[in-house]
Amino acid sequence: MTILHFIAAFFLKQHKVACLFFIVFPLIGLSQNDSIQLKDQTILVGEIKSLARGVLVIKTSFSDSDFHVEFKKVESLSIERKCLVLLTQNRRRYGFVQTTKPGYFTLTLPDGIEEQYRINEITSLDEIYDKFWDRFKGSFDLGFNFTKANSFTQLSIGSELSYIDQKSVITGTLDALSTGQDETIDTRRTDANIEFLRLLGKSWYLMSSVAFLSNTEQALDARISPSLGAGRFLISTNQLYYGVSLGFTYNIENYVDKALNKTSTEAFIFNNFNIFDMKDFDLTSSLNIFPSLSEKGRLRTDFNVTSKYKIISDFYIKIGFTLNYDNQPAVEGNEIDYNFTSGLGWKFNK
Repeated sequence: MTILHFIAAFFLKQHKVACLFFIVFPLIGLSQNDSIQLKDQTILVGEIKSLARGVLVIKTSFSDSDFHVEFKKVESLSIERKCLVLLTQNRRRYGFVQTTKPGYFTLTLPDGIEEQYRINEITSLDEIYDKFWDRFKGSFDLGFNFTKANSFTQLSIGSELSYIDQKSVITGTLDALSTGQDETIDTRRTDANIEFLRLLGKSWYLMSSVAFLSNTEQALDARISPSLGAGRFLISTNQLYYGVSLGFTYNIENYVDKALNKTSTEAFIFNNFNIFDMKDFDLTSSLNIFPSLSEKGRLRTDFNVTSKYKIISDFYIKIGFTLNYDNQPAVEGNEIDYNFTSGLGWKFNK
């Protein structure tokens, strides 16, 4: 049992825990004088925190909450910190952003070269902080269901942590689910992944990842799957993102029945599809296909879709669906496993 598995199992076995308490000590940064001007000539001055899904988030000194502005209404902007800017046609740039005339902006690269673009060519924007810890973003969500009939209980925990700089993106996720019911065997599932992307030019990237899955429904005690490959951003607009990765995976599988333990190699095709510009909605999905190279005829598929709806400030409601398919499972008849989850979550450094 890995350390990650042990920690997740420890929390999930505590069915009497109805809530978790967190104390957050935010880091207070220096004030910043970014600015935007809207097409109706309104000017906002403060700190531009992010631009994604067609919404620009700016923090001002005269408001307790951040302003969320439809980016299509922005005519000019000026940002003090260096930014990682994603443009249409899968272009990526890094530097200072400053409007030179309405509807356009100048991007000053680290070597001093200046490039000019239309503002509506920006699909997303992230400020790159000088402090290492300020480059992290994350979220945590918790769901709990209980019914008196058969004393049914279900606890789900989800978390995500990401790091971004001008050349790298690192993302880690952990999802755990535990279900208990009278006169039935408890079911548990722990799904974790850490992924590293190294950006190359406009559209290409190298990627490596390590995935972990433990699933009582498929009699799987632990599957550890390191992967290595390369990918390309095929579509990147203000409303849509689609990327594909190809490579190889090595599986280390340990089952409840030790006699079934094995290792194997697979090719993989990772598909990531996200839809933006849905106001307070986030919708992300992935379809990962694993044709086996060492086991004749074996095929695995993992599918996930998650929707988050912002309710107030940094809090959101989450609904998710996950499906795992293996045409050669360890336990006959358990080719497919799926689950629905829902819960309340919180984002930080968004």
